[in-house]
Amino acid sequence: MPDFYELNETPNYSFMEAATYLRLRPSDVQRWVSQGAIEASSGGVSFHNLLEMHILKGLRKQSGLPMQRIRTALAEYRQTERTQHPLLDPRLETDGIHLFLHEGEEYVNLNRGRQLGIPQILATYLRRIDRMETGEKLFFPFVVTEEATEPRIIQISPRIAFGRPVLAGTGISTEVIAGRFRSRDSIADLAEEYGVEPAIIEEAIRWETPQLNAA
Repeated sequence: MPDFYELNETPNYSFMEAATYLRLRPSDVQRWVSQGAIEASSGGVSFHNLLEMHILKGLRKQSGLPMQRIRTALAEYRQTERTQHPLLDPRLETDGIHLFLHEGEEYVNLNRGRQLGIPQILATYLRRIDRMETGEKLFFPFVVTEEATEPRIIQISPRIAFGRPVLAGTGISTEVIAGRFRSRDSIADLAEEYGVEPAIIEEAIRWETPQLNAA
């Protein structure tokens, strides 16, 4: 059985790759690491770090939480919890103003000295991460919109294709598909060869478009 902890903790992604996959500015990734919101190695970003940045982006974008409030909550969290990646704690929730830990029937406010409260769940972002009983995590990044209706067609897992994006449930690289499309293979031919619907091939190309444009 693969050692998922080691796979998840290996810094396989550069800051630029993390920014590209999460549709972030590279400066955001570097700032989050330098300010301590994300505890990443100077040599790169691990898969767990990538997932943390995904959640942090949701906290910043969907709820508008200031970074200072997030850092304060994480500092409070680390005083009693031993989790290495607090932003991946499934108990973490927000009401758009504060961060909470959902413990049993209670919501403990990490920004107010652990007072109780009632938050909204950051469901849209959390549902892009599947947590398997084996310890493996599967990440389905947003492609176009950051909404609950966004399809889960692109998948990232450190166990598949060295952690690079593939079509969900396969080892088919989105980079290879986009490269072949750029070399004038048609969407219909690619769909037939890989045994998937044309719409899935289109999604792979759509996902890779920022990377291709930057090349």
